[in-house]
Amino acid sequence: MNRHLGDDSTSAIKDTLSFINEWRKVGPYEVKAELNTPNADLPILLGGLYALKVIKNGTNGDGIGTGPFVLQDFSPGIRSLSTRNENYWRSPAHLDAIEIFAITDPLVRVNAVVSGDIHLAAEIEPKSIAQIEDAPNVSIISIPTGAWNGICALKNTDPGSSDDFVKAMQHIQDRERIVNRILKGHGSAGNDHPISSAYGADHCHELPIREFDPDKAKFHLDKSGIDSATLHVAPVGAGIEEVCLLMQVNLAKIGFDLNIKRVPNDGYWSAVWRVEPMNVTSWSMRPTANAMLSQALAPGAPWNDSYWDNPRMGELLKLSLAELDPDKRHAMYCEMQTLVHNESGMIIPMHLNILDAKRDSVYGLPSNPLGNLGASEYPEFVWLDE
Repeated sequence: MNRHLGDDSTSAIKDTLSFINEWRKVGPYEVKAELNTPNADLPILLGGLYALKVIKNGTNGDGIGTGPFVLQDFSPGIRSLSTRNENYWRSPAHLDAIEIFAITDPLVRVNAVVSGDIHLAAEIEPKSIAQIEDAPNVSIISIPTGAWNGICALKNTDPGSSDDFVKAMQHIQDRERIVNRILKGHGSAGNDHPISSAYGADHCHELPIREFDPDKAKFHLDKSGIDSATLHVAPVGAGIEEVCLLMQVNLAKIGFDLNIKRVPNDGYWSAVWRVEPMNVTSWSMRPTANAMLSQALAPGAPWNDSYWDNPRMGELLKLSLAELDPDKRHAMYCEMQTLVHNESGMIIPMHLNILDAKRDSVYGLPSNPLGNLGASEYPEFVWLDE
């Protein structure tokens, strides 16, 4: 557990868990966390995908842990084969083995599950829903979640350094059309901050959804003095390319030239994201609202999409973790979401449902908004009846 801590750690949640000074073993089945600041979210964070633990002095990447399956073969980008762990600490899994294939083409992936070549398919694109619904013995799984796709306007460079430019990009989002036409109803309108109603009490339902208003967009563009920009777009998430094209059309109607530069997924996250002045991003839901905001919008966070740096945001992220009064906690999260909504460089027009597909012979698939296929927890619980 200590591998997530320290300056040399390469853990994706190093900053999220930076409030922990040390983990100490205090009994055969008990550990104690010594914190440098209160954090009421700690038990939830430890259940997240990135908080996986390994054996002390074990090696990362050998695939051997405490899970319900044991890795037998792994070819990166091709396939993996795992067999049931008969010594699993809970009851052994139902399946004898699980074989996972990397099918990067979304249409090929859909055809594979429709034809019965595979039992489960993750990350179905909304435009493929009709094909699955029309096919026999296969069904779509749609789960509301806090996942989101968005557009980043870097605050440390033009044009994102102009608050009016960002406001214009936010007001030009036709959110109702995006949800109904692009997501085919399998999602909800975003409000230019990452916390959806899937986060429960921490969602600021009082903050009105920003309306599609071309006149306001034009007002802010005229005020910014900017008449053109380039947006780098890769297919990093369902519907994001279509959202950008719709945005381009609506901006053209008010006299703004948005140049869309299509780039491949390969190398995108290292060469384009947080590098080009305008780019796209995609996030899955995090276990808590604080974890989501800390990773994406905290001052100095390694994954801060737009380099937005707001001291008050950093202060509230810490204060909210020590607050147990639900009303006071909600007020803090509302303030944070309002800050992001009004001041960051993020344009977030939509939250996506998780979309997976399964053969009707598959049972026991858990419903979890944190990720596809039951947030990757399905191996322990599914069984087949063919």
